[in-house]
Amino acid sequence: MITEHPGAAPEGGTSSRHAGQGAGARFSNNFDFLRFAAAAAIVVTHAYALRLGYVGIGLTDPFVLIGQGALAALLVTSGYLIAASWESTASPLRFAWKRFLRVVPALVLAIALTLFVIGPLMTTLPIGEYFTALFSPAGLATIPFFENGSAIGLFQENPWTYVNGSLWTIPVEVAMYGVVAVLGIAGFLWRKSALLALAAVNVLLWMAWFDDPRMAKIRFTLYFIIGAYLYLHRERIVYRPVIAGGLLLLLGASVLTPYPAIVGVIAIPYLTLYAAHLPVPFLNTFGRSGDFSYGIYIYHYPVQQVLIQAAGNTLLLPALGGLSFAVTFALAFLSWHLVERRALALKGASPANVVREYRVRAEALLSAGR
Repeated sequence: MITEHPGAAPEGGTSSRHAGQGAGARFSNNFDFLRFAAAAAIVVTHAYALRLGYVGIGLTDPFVLIGQGALAALLVTSGYLIAASWESTASPLRFAWKRFLRVVPALVLAIALTLFVIGPLMTTLPIGEYFTALFSPAGLATIPFFENGSAIGLFQENPWTYVNGSLWTIPVEVAMYGVVAVLGIAGFLWRKSALLALAAVNVLLWMAWFDDPRMAKIRFTLYFIIGAYLYLHRERIVYRPVIAGGLLLLLGASVLTPYPAIVGVIAIPYLTLYAAHLPVPFLNTFGRSGDFSYGIYIYHYPVQQVLIQAAGNTLLLPALGGLSFAVTFALAFLSWHLVERRALALKGASPANVVREYRVRAEALLSAGR
């Protein structure tokens, strides 16, 4: 990668530990800080939206734009680092195993806590009816994205009944991991034409669904694709302050037009990676105590819904945002130290060995209990 930032990480050293480059490379960039800041911005955005119930909130509302920009930055960094991870991983199975360890263990715990702790405590249904509804066809249909809490008696009096509306991005991002793997196996990933063709198809679909806010979310995969492209062709890309400044002005001016989403696709990837390589010591070492962004992302939405229900939606935005962030950060801290970090420590082991080890431990515990 060509950069005009003095002291920036050398080529190939810009990836975090997720790309298998080691701790030294990880602390030569600002990816940990950027992900944390983006997750925190999404917390504030959802606090605003959930207080109002999304009613009357336009697509150009400042809070909406902040949240969309933060999500876009997360997907750019994900595309960039996942492409780096593929490049540094010995096999497709090893790549899949690393992605599984990063996403699934913490997500399973978050879903379990939501359904089996928050659910029984906050549902308006009797406990027996709650679990009956949860495991009914209607209840099971809501689980993947937690879009209809009223089906299981959750948050019915809140302005919005979603239980965890943030989770819609998880299967989308996992699907993009699969795209990277398929292109990599086929040998097309390093060809400009492959990712550019994929981006072109994405743009056509976005144009077809432009007036449908729900389906138009397809554009967020563009950020992942662009992030991957910028990593794979990093040697040809120059990150200059004057370009970043011009794009930032363009992005700011776009909020006065109906097309900030279009300008965002042009400006946000470059700005995100420019910021990621700024030589700021504090930001470079921000993640030394842990990477809490994923935990913040998967826990904040149900935490906010609980606070809204418990307070009868009387909390003002600063109180709801601040309190929900504090609670969410505590959960993210525990998630990192108790689940995510331990799961990532298994990256070097094979899935079969991990299963075998835990089976031995389980058998030992059962024997000790007899």
